[in-house]
Amino acid sequence: MDKFIILFLFLFLNISNVFTENVIPESIKLAFTKSKDQMRVTWYTINETKAPTVLFSTEMFEPIQDSSFTSIGEIISYDTIGFDGKINTAVMSSLSPSTMYFYCVGDKSLNIWSSIFNFTTNQFDAPFGKVIPFTTSFFGDMGWIEGDSLNSDVYTVDNLISRINEIQILHHVGDIAYADKQKPYNLPGNQTIWNKFQNSISPLSSHLPYLTCPGNHDRFIDLSVYTKTWQMPVDFESDSWYSYDYNGIHFVGFSSEHDYFPLSSQHTWIENDLKQYRKSNPNGWIVMYSHRPFYCSVVWDWCSNIDVVESKKIYLWSLEDLLYKYNVDLFISGHAHSYERTLPVFKNKIMGDVESPKATVHIVVGTGGDVEGEDMIWQPSQQWTTGLRTSINGFGLLNVINSTTLNWQFVANINNTIIDEFNLTKGQFDF
Repeated sequence: MDKFIILFLFLFLNISNVFTENVIPESIKLAFTKSKDQMRVTWYTINETKAPTVLFSTEMFEPIQDSSFTSIGEIISYDTIGFDGKINTAVMSSLSPSTMYFYCVGDKSLNIWSSIFNFTTNQFDAPFGKVIPFTTSFFGDMGWIEGDSLNSDVYTVDNLISRINEIQILHHVGDIAYADKQKPYNLPGNQTIWNKFQNSISPLSSHLPYLTCPGNHDRFIDLSVYTKTWQMPVDFESDSWYSYDYNGIHFVGFSSEHDYFPLSSQHTWIENDLKQYRKSNPNGWIVMYSHRPFYCSVVWDWCSNIDVVESKKIYLWSLEDLLYKYNVDLFISGHAHSYERTLPVFKNKIMGDVESPKATVHIVVGTGGDVEGEDMIWQPSQQWTTGLRTSINGFGLLNVINSTTLNWQFVANINNTIIDEFNLTKGQFDF
């Protein structure tokens, strides 16, 4: 009998240890919500937690004993073949502006917690439309790769980490992880790759809001895995389009992988959002981003002549007029694994210059590093192309200077150095 009890206790303790290990938080990510005084945090666990919780405070603390604030979260389950585990998400509310917060996530009932992380809120108490300087980063087409090849995301991540005190927001403009490239899981996606990528960016995403939009490599069977994993400030759970205001800049992210035709839900939302913002702030900055570019010049199908690529023609026909009509200053995308930028352009026609723009300036920055490698062959220079065209991996930095000037820099991963830069003056388009 004693031996039986000892064996039972041994098995019970080991099972308990396995369960405990399987609710340790992984892949911790911050994102904005629809409310300016909130921050969402999302994390992954192998097993379902009993009480997903975020603890946060304006001072360093020990979990449970002396944390100031507690928020109970919710648990989201994947419904895609091949994806297991649980997504936990919670919202930190009633945050103060311009304040550093410390936080950790975990299971309150089991007293299992992550490390303590921190983030700083923006100056959301400033008057509407007042531009306050800050820096955000943009990059696309970044996926997890084993090892440290030059195509690996590790260089982009490491270089961004080296600048983490300079940057306030991160934007990943589609093609996240490349979990559809690892056979035999290409249709539903490979969760091992998906999770490894999220863990690789966690040193960034646990400290800075990590905003995304979906790319073609994030569709899998459908976009369900994407929308459940990346909890963006959308109006409805199944949407992949949203907007937010930060220090006087209006950001709009949309999905090039959904219907964007006129009268579609997304097209209607985009126009209404732009119209409402322009009505309240006719002279404010608008920065839009999505995965697929309007203008690009590598030798590749999507960047070919639009008379050849019917889907590209429909994309331009459906959306480009909105950028012009509502004075969208800057559009940033990926999809092409290269970097280039345009002069102000509308319907393939140059409209002014960066000092006096009369149309949107477009930037392609699909250079995060991925398993497919770079696009390295270029078409002859287009009339709207200006500055550097390169296949070097890297990322962009958008530096908001004031109400009349934005500064853009492209940073090459090699040596973490700026190799392209320009200033964009606020322009008013002729409608």
